[in-house]
Amino acid sequence: MGAGASSGSSRRSRRMVAEINVVPYIDVMLVLLVIFMVTAPLLPPGAIDLPSAGQSNAKTEG
Repeated sequence: MGAGASSGSSRRSRRMVAEINVVPYIDVMLVLLVIFMVTAPLLPPGAIDLPSAGQSNAKTEG
């Protein structure tokens, strides 16, 4: 009886798994998120050139 039970369980373990294990990908994404959250406050803010509110080059049609 013992030999028959062990051969049945080994057949089940030999089957290929058709689904992808996503746990490692989630771990990598969480590590990247933490890295970006830590490094974002350390970056210097960039200069932005905005046009003044009073001057406009576009003509209004009416």
